[in-house]
Amino acid sequence: MAVIGKIREKSGLVMIIIGVGMLAFLLPLDQIQRLFGGGPDNSLGDIGGKEITAQEFDVRFQNAVANYENQQNQTAPPELRESLKEQVWNDIIREEVLESQYKELGIAVSPKELFDMVQGNDPHPQVKQAFADPTTGAFSSTQVLQFLKSLETMPAANRAQWLAFEEGIEKERIASKYQTLLSKGLYPTSNMVKRAYVDQNEQRNIKFVAKRYNSVNDSTVTVSEKELKAYYDEHKSEYKQDPSRDVEYVKFEVIPSEADIAEAKEWIDATAAEFKITEDDSSFVAYNSEAPLDELFYGAGAMPFGIDSSFFDQEVGSITAVYEQNGAFMVTKLSKIKMVPDSVRARHILLKTTQINDTLLEAKLDSIKTAIELGANFAEIAKTTSEDVGSAIEGGDLGWFVEGAMVPTFNDACFNGQVGDMVIVQSQFGFHLIEIMKQADKSRKVQLSTVVRKNIPSKETFNDVFAIANMFCSTNSTAEAFIKATETDEYSKFIAANIIASDKGIPGMEDVRDLVRWSFKNEKGSISEAFQFGNTFVVAHLSEVREEGTATMDQVEIQVELGAKKKKKASMFIEEMKGIASLDELATKTGEAVSSVPNVNFSAYSISGMGQELRVNGMISTLQKGQMSVPIEGQTGVFVVLVESVTPAPENGDYELLKTQLTQQNSTVSNQLLEALKDKFGVVDNRYKFY
Repeated sequence: MAVIGKIREKSGLVMIIIGVGMLAFLLPLDQIQRLFGGGPDNSLGDIGGKEITAQEFDVRFQNAVANYENQQNQTAPPELRESLKEQVWNDIIREEVLESQYKELGIAVSPKELFDMVQGNDPHPQVKQAFADPTTGAFSSTQVLQFLKSLETMPAANRAQWLAFEEGIEKERIASKYQTLLSKGLYPTSNMVKRAYVDQNEQRNIKFVAKRYNSVNDSTVTVSEKELKAYYDEHKSEYKQDPSRDVEYVKFEVIPSEADIAEAKEWIDATAAEFKITEDDSSFVAYNSEAPLDELFYGAGAMPFGIDSSFFDQEVGSITAVYEQNGAFMVTKLSKIKMVPDSVRARHILLKTTQINDTLLEAKLDSIKTAIELGANFAEIAKTTSEDVGSAIEGGDLGWFVEGAMVPTFNDACFNGQVGDMVIVQSQFGFHLIEIMKQADKSRKVQLSTVVRKNIPSKETFNDVFAIANMFCSTNSTAEAFIKATETDEYSKFIAANIIASDKGIPGMEDVRDLVRWSFKNEKGSISEAFQFGNTFVVAHLSEVREEGTATMDQVEIQVELGAKKKKKASMFIEEMKGIASLDELATKTGEAVSSVPNVNFSAYSISGMGQELRVNGMISTLQKGQMSVPIEGQTGVFVVLVESVTPAPENGDYELLKTQLTQQNSTVSNQLLEALKDKFGVVDNRYKFY
């Protein structure tokens, strides 16, 4: 049942022990010391003053990997392992940051409440789903009691898994209470609602004269070092930055030599002769090919690219000539012929699980099958029981589909069976009870087995390119030499800007963690060794280092210069525009036009003809009818505004709609909770040192 599936997700201790043991064989001593506390640097990060050790993190990470591999019965792929690293790190942050809040507020789940969540009046949704009647789908508390009683006779590991499940739903309930407490604590008061109503509905008709900064060319404005420094100091808060790096690099691509290609061609020619006479095509491909066996069967009009359509009519055992495609040599053999329907119509009932062997869930589906064989209505049961929501509303009917449209086990059951068959199969989605409703006419289809030999560089070719990269590195070992060498046509220089510590790739290159780590461990101006990433060697220059905090004046010199010049223009314009009695006189003096804008309100994001000028709009809301403002320094220029008329907000006795809108806006604040707490506690992430 689904609960057992969730419980099993908590297992994996044995895999951790095995994984930790394997590290002793796979990792260098210094890295093992760093990971497990014996070396000089074992700190992976810091959360609110509490150190997170590399050992603590790695044990939890290996546990997460083991859980996945136990569930899927396969090795976790690299991209998933990276995702699990992020998940484990975020889990640790949540535990340290949020659970401290739970304890401080006294939020907990009582034993009675936990009882209700498992077998009482308010069962948890996962409990409801797991302990449901197979025919009606209704929750059965009797099944829960039977299961809990049976725990006494189950292995200790099963009992531990159940306790872990209970702990999980308890933590979930505590988090829900905290979220509710937060959302209920944010509400708009009556005064806030009335103020917002006025801001949105009080209208002003205005006129204004604007002198834009772009009316004076920057090149005509001179700012002194003192003015630049003053502007930088005044605006330091705008130059906050996270740690990042800029890297310049040269790539040395390793491509197959003529000798490498000739060797590959010689190999495929010899292998093709053996392939032609072998009787076990699948094993031959598995052992010799650099691409997996294609188990699909192809129709006459759907042969793979590169295979002549006439090959479809050949006999079993026929073989193509060697051909080249996508940088590889290939040879294809016609391995099997069978008569299969072009399409199938089927319906199914899906019970989801991530477990490889979920015997209880399979037994539940088997009981549904028996009920249908005894006369129960397949469509009605599918509507109430199937967890494939899309097809459930159609009674489980999937309509017509062609071969290959469904996952392999589902596909094979439908295309290899007969009309009327009702079978149970498992896929990555769970267990399916499938009924084959109709099949189209059968036609000839063929299975093709292909041996692939990629044209890859040899070790000697790699060594030759590595020697070239090393020579470049040794002769350009300073920043000055690197810059000079890459200014010539001999080398192409690439730039990766604003690299952060967690980056895994840079523009045009993936999986370059070694380069990213190097950039955060070295000083500006450093030149790297020759890194190897796949078929490419890279030599890099660390051209910029930005530490967390405030950017230095040198790092933001362009922004500071532009800002200081704009500030100086504003001062000049304000001096020119102040003391004028009317907008018409001001327009004449400045050479600008008088603009009119109706119905301006304080809540407006921007003003027609003005743009997003929040400071100007704020001033407008304070002016009375007939009042003219002083010159206002804005984002795009200096403005003088006159209010021609003020229309008060209409009387309104019902603010409920606005109150609802403000409440909805407040609810989004809870989504920013974790980030706010992380800022408060302080989170230092040093994972880049280890991963």
